[in-house]
Amino acid sequence: MNFNNNTRLLVVAAHPDDEVLGCGGTILKAKEAGATVAVLFLGEGISARFPIGKYNSQKFKDQTQQRIKECHCALEILKIDQFQFGDRLCTQFDQYSLLSLVKEIEEYISNFNPTILLTHNESEVNIDHKVTYNAVEVACRPTRESIPKEIYSFEIVCSGSFKFNPSFNPNTFVDIEKYWDKKMEAWSCYAIENREFPFPRSDKGLQTLAHYRGLESGVKFSEAFRLGRGSY
Repeated sequence: MNFNNNTRLLVVAAHPDDEVLGCGGTILKAKEAGATVAVLFLGEGISARFPIGKYNSQKFKDQTQQRIKECHCALEILKIDQFQFGDRLCTQFDQYSLLSLVKEIEEYISNFNPTILLTHNESEVNIDHKVTYNAVEVACRPTRESIPKEIYSFEIVCSGSFKFNPSFNPNTFVDIEKYWDKKMEAWSCYAIENREFPFPRSDKGLQTLAHYRGLESGVKFSEAFRLGRGSY
């Protein structure tokens, strides 16, 4: 995965925080190389904490606004050039028309014209991540114009780690040692998501995964991806 001034990198994420967890270091590396980076969020990422259908309370509204503030904090650290928030309910993407997600992604791709796209992988437990992957796969079908030349899937610590038979098999690794501290600074914006180790979505959990992927690729810290379309 190579970046330069002509790179237009699009991250399609289910929820705010996925952009940091899955590819925060890679985003920072791309930005340093002169790339233009955009993030498309399809959902809000808070409603799963509330009883189904109980989304009109002031507490829900307050937490939603807090999540937006946290996201702005992280995106500023990552130096994102543009972004778009979504409002689909968390862990309920399967209740929406797949076509509606596909159309939204297609429109964003047509407007932004990315050369590289990063998104979730099909083997995750989280239904929103699975549906996002499926929608991207359809939106990027090779019969369409303006599709990215390279499409990669990333992994989210926690989402895939609870699966009985994990099946994410990365074939692309990005050395993020230089950007590790900044990635963790961006992660700190999402304080409500950060729990104590051994919960995977913790500071040590993120570090453990980055070290493990680094062991696989001969560096200290790495983010792992699976190339879906394009060339190594």
